[in-house]
Amino acid sequence: MADVGRAARLRVQRLLLIARHGVELLERKQRIVAAEHERLLLRADDLQVAWERAAAEARTWADRAAAIDGWPALAAAGPPSGALVRVETGQVMGVEFPSHAAVEVLGRPRTGGSSALAHAGSAMAEAVEAAVAYAAVRRAAASVHAELVATRTRRRAVEHRWIPDLEEDLARIERALDELEREENLRVRWAAGARGGGSPGGDRERTAS
Repeated sequence: MADVGRAARLRVQRLLLIARHGVELLERKQRIVAAEHERLLLRADDLQVAWERAAAEARTWADRAAAIDGWPALAAAGPPSGALVRVETGQVMGVEFPSHAAVEVLGRPRTGGSSALAHAGSAMAEAVEAAVAYAAVRRAAASVHAELVATRTRRRAVEHRWIPDLEEDLARIERALDELEREENLRVRWAAGARGGGSPGGDRERTAS
Protein backbone atom coordinates (compact mmCIF):
# COMPACT_ATOMS: atom_id res chain seq x y z
CA MET A 1 0.00 0.00 0.00
CA ALA A 2 2.79 2.41 0.89
CA ASP A 3 4.62 1.54 -2.32
CA VAL A 4 1.46 2.35 -4.29
CA GLY A 5 1.17 5.66 -2.45
CA ARG A 6 4.81 6.52 -3.10
CA ALA A 7 4.41 5.71 -6.79
CA ALA A 8 1.37 7.95 -6.91
CA ARG A 9 3.34 10.71 -5.19
CA LEU A 10 6.14 10.45 -7.75
CA ARG A 11 3.62 10.53 -10.59
CA VAL A 12 1.89 13.64 -9.25
CA GLN A 13 5.23 15.34 -8.57
CA ARG A 14 6.28 14.73 -12.16
CA LEU A 15 2.98 16.11 -13.42
CA LEU A 16 3.46 19.19 -11.26
CA LEU A 17 6.90 19.79 -12.76
CA ILE A 18 5.43 19.43 -16.25
CA ALA A 19 2.56 21.79 -15.44
CA ARG A 20 4.79 24.48 -13.92
CA HIS A 21 7.18 24.26 -16.85
CA GLY A 22 4.19 24.49 -19.16
CA VAL A 23 3.09 27.71 -17.48
CA GLU A 24 6.55 29.18 -18.05
CA LEU A 25 6.45 28.24 -21.74
CA LEU A 26 2.93 29.60 -22.16
CA GLU A 27 3.90 32.86 -20.45
CA ARG A 28 6.84 33.21 -22.83
CA LYS A 29 4.64 32.47 -25.83
CA GLN A 30 2.05 34.94 -24.58
CA ARG A 31 4.63 37.72 -24.36
CA ILE A 32 5.94 37.05 -27.87
CA VAL A 33 2.49 36.76 -29.43
CA ALA A 34 1.27 39.88 -27.60
CA ALA A 35 4.25 41.86 -28.91
CA GLU A 36 3.56 40.66 -32.46
CA HIS A 37 -0.11 41.56 -32.10
CA GLU A 38 0.80 45.05 -30.95
CA ARG A 39 3.19 45.44 -33.91
CA LEU A 40 0.49 44.36 -36.35
CA LEU A 41 -2.05 46.76 -34.85
CA LEU A 42 0.37 49.66 -35.23
CA ARG A 43 1.09 48.57 -38.79
CA ALA A 44 -2.62 48.36 -39.47
CA ASP A 45 -3.11 51.92 -38.22
CA ASP A 46 -0.46 53.17 -40.66
CA LEU A 47 -1.89 51.19 -43.57
CA GLN A 48 -5.41 52.36 -42.80
CA VAL A 49 -4.26 55.97 -43.09
CA ALA A 50 -2.47 55.18 -46.38
CA TRP A 51 -5.53 53.38 -47.73
CA GLU A 52 -7.93 56.18 -46.79
CA ARG A 53 -5.59 58.72 -48.37
CA ALA A 54 -5.25 56.65 -51.56
CA ALA A 55 -9.01 56.08 -51.71
CA ALA A 56 -9.67 59.81 -51.38
CA GLU A 57 -7.12 60.55 -54.12
CA ALA A 58 -8.70 57.95 -56.40
CA ARG A 59 -12.15 59.39 -55.77
CA THR A 60 -10.96 62.88 -56.63
CA TRP A 61 -9.44 61.77 -59.96
CA ALA A 62 -12.44 59.58 -60.73
CA ASP A 63 -14.76 62.54 -60.32
CA ARG A 64 -12.56 64.64 -62.61
CA ALA A 65 -12.36 61.90 -65.22
CA ALA A 66 -16.10 61.31 -65.05
CA ALA A 67 -16.74 65.02 -65.54
CA ILE A 68 -14.51 65.07 -68.63
CA ASP A 69 -14.90 61.63 -70.18
CA GLY A 70 -18.07 60.32 -68.51
CA TRP A 71 -18.62 57.43 -66.11
CA PRO A 72 -18.95 54.81 -68.90
CA ALA A 73 -15.49 55.74 -70.18
CA LEU A 74 -14.13 55.56 -66.64
CA ALA A 75 -15.64 52.11 -66.12
CA ALA A 76 -14.30 50.89 -69.47
CA ALA A 77 -10.77 52.07 -68.66
CA GLY A 78 -10.21 49.37 -66.07
CA PRO A 79 -8.21 46.18 -66.72
CA PRO A 80 -10.29 43.71 -68.76
CA SER A 81 -9.54 40.68 -66.56
CA GLY A 82 -9.55 42.26 -63.13
CA ALA A 83 -6.67 41.68 -60.71
CA LEU A 84 -5.09 38.88 -58.73
CA VAL A 85 -4.05 39.19 -55.11
CA ARG A 86 -0.99 37.20 -54.05
CA VAL A 87 -0.51 36.64 -50.34
CA GLU A 88 2.68 35.55 -48.60
CA THR A 89 2.43 34.00 -45.16
CA GLY A 90 4.57 34.46 -42.08
CA GLN A 91 4.37 32.95 -38.63
CA VAL A 92 5.15 33.56 -35.02
CA MET A 93 5.23 30.77 -32.42
CA GLY A 94 3.55 28.43 -34.89
CA VAL A 95 0.76 30.85 -35.86
CA GLU A 96 0.50 31.47 -39.61
CA PHE A 97 -0.83 34.78 -40.91
CA PRO A 98 -0.61 36.98 -44.03
CA SER A 99 2.73 38.77 -43.95
CA HIS A 100 2.56 40.47 -47.35
CA ALA A 101 -0.03 40.94 -50.07
CA ALA A 102 0.47 42.27 -53.61
CA VAL A 103 -1.92 43.00 -56.48
CA GLU A 104 -1.25 41.81 -60.01
CA VAL A 105 -3.32 43.42 -62.78
CA LEU A 106 -4.55 40.86 -65.29
CA GLY A 107 -4.52 42.17 -68.84
CA ARG A 108 -3.56 45.59 -70.16
CA PRO A 109 -5.77 48.50 -69.13
CA ARG A 110 -7.52 50.26 -71.97
CA THR A 111 -5.89 53.47 -73.16
CA GLY A 112 -7.38 56.66 -74.51
CA GLY A 113 -9.32 59.50 -73.01
CA SER A 114 -8.16 62.52 -71.08
CA SER A 115 -5.14 62.81 -68.81
CA ALA A 116 -7.59 62.88 -65.91
CA LEU A 117 -8.72 59.41 -66.93
CA ALA A 118 -5.13 58.15 -66.92
CA HIS A 119 -4.54 59.70 -63.50
CA ALA A 120 -7.77 58.14 -62.22
CA GLY A 121 -6.62 54.70 -63.39
CA SER A 122 -3.28 55.05 -61.62
CA ALA A 123 -4.88 56.42 -58.45
CA MET A 124 -7.40 53.59 -58.35
CA ALA A 125 -4.66 50.99 -58.77
CA GLU A 126 -2.77 52.52 -55.85
CA ALA A 127 -5.96 52.56 -53.77
CA VAL A 128 -6.56 48.87 -54.48
CA GLU A 129 -2.97 48.02 -53.50
CA ALA A 130 -3.35 50.02 -50.29
CA ALA A 131 -6.66 48.30 -49.53
CA VAL A 132 -5.16 44.85 -50.05
CA ALA A 133 -2.19 45.62 -47.83
CA TYR A 134 -4.49 46.96 -45.11
CA ALA A 135 -6.82 43.95 -45.35
CA ALA A 136 -3.88 41.55 -45.08
CA VAL A 137 -2.48 43.14 -41.94
CA ARG A 138 -5.93 43.30 -40.36
CA ARG A 139 -6.37 39.60 -41.06
CA ALA A 140 -2.93 38.92 -39.61
CA ALA A 141 -3.77 40.88 -36.47
CA ALA A 142 -7.02 38.93 -36.07
CA SER A 143 -5.23 35.57 -36.43
CA VAL A 144 -2.54 36.52 -33.92
CA HIS A 145 -5.13 37.90 -31.51
CA ALA A 146 -7.06 34.63 -31.64
CA GLU A 147 -3.89 32.73 -30.74
CA LEU A 148 -3.13 35.22 -27.96
CA VAL A 149 -6.56 34.63 -26.43
CA ALA A 150 -6.15 30.86 -26.74
CA THR A 151 -2.70 31.00 -25.12
CA ARG A 152 -4.01 33.06 -22.21
CA THR A 153 -6.87 30.62 -21.74
CA ARG A 154 -4.54 27.61 -21.72
CA ARG A 155 -2.13 29.29 -19.29
CA ARG A 156 -4.91 30.20 -16.88
CA ALA A 157 -6.36 26.69 -17.07
CA VAL A 158 -2.98 25.17 -16.19
CA GLU A 159 -2.11 27.79 -13.59
CA HIS A 160 -5.46 28.12 -11.83
CA ARG A 161 -7.03 24.68 -12.29
CA TRP A 162 -4.60 21.92 -13.18
CA ILE A 163 -1.77 22.93 -10.82
CA PRO A 164 -4.06 23.50 -7.79
CA ASP A 165 -5.73 20.14 -8.44
CA LEU A 166 -2.33 18.43 -8.60
CA GLU A 167 -1.18 20.21 -5.44
CA GLU A 168 -4.34 19.06 -3.68
CA ASP A 169 -3.75 15.49 -4.88
CA LEU A 170 -0.16 15.63 -3.68
CA ALA A 171 -1.16 16.94 -0.26
CA ARG A 172 -3.76 14.18 0.06
CA ILE A 173 -1.18 11.53 -0.87
CA GLU A 174 1.33 13.01 1.58
CA ARG A 175 -1.24 12.87 4.37
CA ALA A 176 -2.06 9.25 3.52
CA LEU A 177 1.63 8.32 3.47
CA ASP A 178 2.20 10.05 6.82
CA GLU A 179 -0.71 8.09 8.28
CA LEU A 180 0.69 4.84 6.88
CA GLU A 181 4.10 5.67 8.31
CA ARG A 182 2.62 6.29 11.76
CA GLU A 183 0.73 3.02 11.60
CA GLU A 184 3.87 1.19 10.50
CA ASN A 185 5.89 2.72 13.33
CA LEU A 186 3.18 1.70 15.79
CA ARG A 187 3.21 -1.87 14.48
CA VAL A 188 6.99 -1.99 14.81
CA ARG A 189 6.79 -0.83 18.45
CA TRP A 190 4.10 -3.37 19.23
CA ALA A 191 6.14 -6.10 17.54
CA ALA A 192 9.23 -5.11 19.52
CA GLY A 193 7.23 -5.11 22.72
CA ALA A 194 5.83 -8.56 21.96
CA ARG A 195 9.30 -9.97 21.34
CA GLY A 196 10.42 -8.48 24.67
CA GLY A 197 7.64 -10.29 26.52
CA GLY A 198 5.16 -7.51 26.98
CA SER A 199 3.21 -4.68 25.45
CA PRO A 200 4.65 -1.21 24.81
CA GLY A 201 2.80 -0.09 27.95
CA GLY A 202 3.73 -3.09 30.17
CA ASP A 203 6.58 -1.45 32.09
CA ARG A 204 4.40 1.46 33.09
CA GLU A 205 1.71 -0.89 34.33
CA ARG A 206 4.15 -2.87 36.54
CA THR A 207 5.66 0.32 37.92
CA ALA A 208 2.24 1.66 38.82
CA SER A 209 1.38 -1.56 40.66
